[in-house]
Amino acid sequence: MRALGWASVAIALALAGCGPRPAAPMTAFEGRLQDWTREILADSPETATQASASADDAGEGFGARLDDRSDIAVEARRSAALRRYAELRALDASAIPESERLTYDALSAQFQDAAGGAQFTYGDFTPLGGIKPYVLNQLDSAFLTLPTFLDERQQVRSPADAEAYLARLHAVSGALDQETARARQDADRGIVPPVFIIDDTLTLLDGVLAKPLMEQDYITAFKRKLDAFAATVTDPTRRAAADQRNLQYLGRAIAIVRDEILPAHQRAAIFLRAVRQNSTDQPGVSRLPHGAEFYRAALRIQTTSDLTPEQIHNIGRNRVRDLTQQLDIALRRVGLTEGPVGARLAQLTADPRYRYEDSDAGRAQLIADVRARLSAMLQRAPQWFGTLPRARFDVRPVPASLEASQSGAYYNAPPLDGSGPGIYYINLRDLAEITRIDLPTQDFHEAVPGHHFQIALAQQQTDQPLLRRLISFNAYAEGWGLYAEQFADEQGFYENDPVGRIGYLRWQLWRAARLVVDTGLHAFGWSRAQAITYLTQTTGDTPGVIQTEVDRYVTWPGQACSYELGRREIVRMREYARNELGPDFDLRGFHDAVLLHGEVPLTVLDHIVRDWIPEQRRNADHERRRR
Repeated sequence: MRALGWASVAIALALAGCGPRPAAPMTAFEGRLQDWTREILADSPETATQASASADDAGEGFGARLDDRSDIAVEARRSAALRRYAELRALDASAIPESERLTYDALSAQFQDAAGGAQFTYGDFTPLGGIKPYVLNQLDSAFLTLPTFLDERQQVRSPADAEAYLARLHAVSGALDQETARARQDADRGIVPPVFIIDDTLTLLDGVLAKPLMEQDYITAFKRKLDAFAATVTDPTRRAAADQRNLQYLGRAIAIVRDEILPAHQRAAIFLRAVRQNSTDQPGVSRLPHGAEFYRAALRIQTTSDLTPEQIHNIGRNRVRDLTQQLDIALRRVGLTEGPVGARLAQLTADPRYRYEDSDAGRAQLIADVRARLSAMLQRAPQWFGTLPRARFDVRPVPASLEASQSGAYYNAPPLDGSGPGIYYINLRDLAEITRIDLPTQDFHEAVPGHHFQIALAQQQTDQPLLRRLISFNAYAEGWGLYAEQFADEQGFYENDPVGRIGYLRWQLWRAARLVVDTGLHAFGWSRAQAITYLTQTTGDTPGVIQTEVDRYVTWPGQACSYELGRREIVRMREYARNELGPDFDLRGFHDAVLLHGEVPLTVLDHIVRDWIPEQRRNADHERRRR
């Protein structure tokens, strides 16, 4: 999981003589860009907050509102996505200035994919995020995302900020009820999540409802923010007044959570229990209306490719075979010679030597080890990267309320205003799931040189239009994360850690197996048990990890395929450039070419790299002449 950062739209001034000339007339494409940007931000106050958008871009008062999650609003988003794609296609592509060509190409792919997803009238649709078949789920329904959003993104630095927090808190119950209403409409048409997804979601809802009122995330986060704000007041009289005011704010928040938000959780749980009797254990979207088309659209959005489920399935099978052979050799080198590779991996995972102590001290040691490893990688990074992120990063445990639903780790981008770092979250729900075998590779993927480099460097490109910085492409982002894992191995980070290298190979194996399982579930009629058995036999990972992963693929079709397909393309492009340039190939320059243009579709990234090759050749020739 990751979050993106953005910057304000800037129009460059042409400079001549001693002073600036008036800005050049806005092109038709630039005008559309501004219109689309304002439309998308006005429609999503939460996106506007994450983007540090201005009131000019997002409308007055957006910081006190949440997204409208009603059926009417979602249908309007689908219609808008179709219209925006038609508007883009109506532009004269030949008239697009070269300086705007990359933005045009990226938006063409994003708008086309969004229009493809907008054709389906059930499930969840976000113009910048894709499609999912079930509104209420265990991954990203509003009851899961809004506590984290308000905690991480809603600043409280003044009384006005506190009032905005309370206004958004007051809107939470409406957001939850809107999602429940849409899920009910889908259920009336026979679109119900598999029974195990309902059970996963009910477990999380019940967990919220079972938590004491004063321990609810909305309240603890608000109290922490209020206390931090009050601590900045040094005058005793003013501090006393601030403390009294904060008590009133907190009392209002407690009443909202007790009287509005928790009852909305109860209504969602009641609905899911009622609809559960009409659910089945069939996991694939193929059973849903136009399910095969839905899955192909989801694959297109997630992979930015036209690969068919059959092609992706076969790519996964072949990659699993190759990695299994490599793992066989690596396991033999540490003395594990008997049985299938998956069984030997399970044996290695169960070895207590590679586990952290299941205690506060063990968790603290894990976090300390991660920080030390990433610091070492960061020190060496200038050898391989021409540009380094300016933003800091931190390592934190996943919030306890999200442990059950979230994957092993994810990265949240730093805010653009510099008020905080990028955050690499590690799920500490069960230390048996996080071993010293796998942890190093996870670190390289999520933080350095993975998502922290990829996202923070994109944020630094402030000359890009805001809409370019709003859109995302999983195949690029997760492909880079997986490439970062491979790159750490290539640079010798496992030379003295044969068990850590086995962990690296297993992570690669996992992403290959995802191609097999995701397509198996949604295109080839696999059952959940079949997917769990395949992953258990292939990866040897723990049951909790495997079940969580399979349920994620069921809820989010296609997303799991983005990692390996993206990695394959980045490696292919690197080797193509290396072959073309020979001794003139510069790894630092290649990485800059990949990272300094923001997230783009894989097809556009290929064009970027192909354009970089002659540029690098000219630079090398110039350097030789200079010497």
